[in-house]
Amino acid sequence: MSRREEILEAASALLLEDGYARFSARGVAARAGLRLSHVQYYFQNPAEMLAELLDRFVRRYSDEIIARFTGGGGSGEQRLHRALDFLLNDEAYRRDCGIFMLEVASFAARNQAIAAALQRYYAVYLEGFEGIVKTLNPALTPRERERRARQAVAFIEGMAMTRPHMGAKGESDFNAREATRAILRLVTAP
Repeated sequence: MSRREEILEAASALLLEDGYARFSARGVAARAGLRLSHVQYYFQNPAEMLAELLDRFVRRYSDEIIARFTGGGGSGEQRLHRALDFLLNDEAYRRDCGIFMLEVASFAARNQAIAAALQRYYAVYLEGFEGIVKTLNPALTPRERERRARQAVAFIEGMAMTRPHMGAKGESDFNAREATRAILRLVTAP
């Protein structure tokens, strides 16, 4: 593992354990067992580390979402359900997403590097869902496909944010199934 990767691994662990409020280059250096100057050699400031962590988060999870949709066969509904079940119920994803989207994203208003990383996040997210929409309804025009992908992403984001309040414990699969049905209606409508 390269020194840069070591720093990013330490930064990710620190961020996930302590949150953004306690995140610092000094804390990352201590976590990685390095001098602060080593961390600063690779990253001029903590915001650069956070932006790169957000980019890594996007790459890792967008690939996972697409793999769940495209892998394993089945009907469009079954494939969409696999992707949505992951988005709404995978605990590791939800934990990481909570850190990045709630804590780090709030920093985007004050930092260009984080704002740019957040724009890349949503561009990848939308592109992935545009591909899903195209697979489920190939008759849509590119503009309509983009519009419906945006609506689906907004719906998913809303469900993810309200998930703790959406039913009794153990109903997570029900919520993913309901989301699947709602998005299928949205995507396959003429």
